[in-house]
Amino acid sequence: MADRSERASAILLVASIAFASCTAAASTNATSQDRKDGWVSQPQGRGTFDILWSCLFTIFLCTWTSLHLNVPAMSETYWDQFFRKMRWMAQGIMAPEFVLGFATGQKAEARRSVAQFKDSGYPQWSIRHAFYANMGGFVLQPRESAPFPINAKQLHYLLTQGYIEFPSLSAKEVWDKSKADGFQKSLTCLQTGWFIVQIVGRAIQRLPVTTLELTTLSFVFCTLAMFIQWANKPLDVESPTILVTSETTQEILLKAGNRASEPYQQTPLDFIDNQSPSWLTEVQPHLRFRIGPRERPLPRFTNDRFPVIGAGPDAIFLLLCTLVYCSIHFIAWNFDYPTHTELILWRASCIAIAACALILWICEIYQDGHRLGRWERWYGKLFPSQAESVRVNTWEKERRQKRFIPVWEVVIMTPVTLVYTLARTYIVVEVFLSQRSLPVGAFDSVQWSEFVPHF
Repeated sequence: MADRSERASAILLVASIAFASCTAAASTNATSQDRKDGWVSQPQGRGTFDILWSCLFTIFLCTWTSLHLNVPAMSETYWDQFFRKMRWMAQGIMAPEFVLGFATGQKAEARRSVAQFKDSGYPQWSIRHAFYANMGGFVLQPRESAPFPINAKQLHYLLTQGYIEFPSLSAKEVWDKSKADGFQKSLTCLQTGWFIVQIVGRAIQRLPVTTLELTTLSFVFCTLAMFIQWANKPLDVESPTILVTSETTQEILLKAGNRASEPYQQTPLDFIDNQSPSWLTEVQPHLRFRIGPRERPLPRFTNDRFPVIGAGPDAIFLLLCTLVYCSIHFIAWNFDYPTHTELILWRASCIAIAACALILWICEIYQDGHRLGRWERWYGKLFPSQAESVRVNTWEKERRQKRFIPVWEVVIMTPVTLVYTLARTYIVVEVFLSQRSLPVGAFDSVQWSEFVPHF
């Protein structure tokens, strides 16, 4: 707990310093009159290439090293995994706070799994085990049946029903499977640290900061938050752990009774957890296009399962990080833009992404209450005499109550997502368009000698 608090405090400290520094620099941007148009070389001071290279290299390192994707299918090639990571990098650039949402949801699921195993008498089940299971690290091999991945909930069911033994894999052995590259992360920390120092230095010396640098700073913040949420998730695991059972898939389903009577959509253990909702496996088929796995049972778990965060510390952490991320863009509220139209569009986009992110957060927290049965429990505590009328008595009623994507959520989120996409797209485009005309001071380098004491 202390370790998590220290990490969170470090993030808030970095955010506070960068936020205060950029706010100080904002006044300089707002009062700048002289401008330089077109491509500026760097013989004296920094040039256009220096600004672009510093920001793009930082963004690349942040998105590449922060992504902890699920275990690939055993039949997939290196290029399948590479292009998947590139797609997620693109998504991380367009909406880093949404990727942070996935990371936060996965951490919340891992915590719930640890509590579930502990209650069942398995205290050795760690958060690393839970992350590893939920990313498809365990594959069940039934007798005379096709293998398929199982998550932590499904593994818990198989374990408590006596179908498998507890995995002979310690938390250290789970971590040994991680391909965490110390050099990459060290390089990322050095680059992001130097970038923050540059921003602070420019603010102290009242030098203008560009919108591209400001947006890069928001990526740095989200990256630090993702590192915290995925700190115990193995990175780039290539091969899963096989768990063998003497039962066939059909025997497992028959013994489950009515719970497993419906045909499965993802894996035979859908009656325990059907991996809903997921963009690739559920949303895309309704849109008549699909790039996810077509085989059934699924050969791997997709990375886009919408997170069930709940209303605990992780939800508050995500809200605070989202607010800080959006607030960084508001620093450029009075920046000196090439045209007045760009200024108005930037302000409108900042308001849009903040409002949309807040609406999406509220909707998800409310719906998570139904998915986890929180509202029913609270209602029972407030009105004990009516508790029986809301209690879940059958599997079918429980399934209906925990429906993941109700109609009201689709109706609200569709226009909100569209508005967010348009606003975020404008910000991404504008940070590059604005490079065509910048304040003269934006090309001045920080005079580091001024920070050295003179005797």
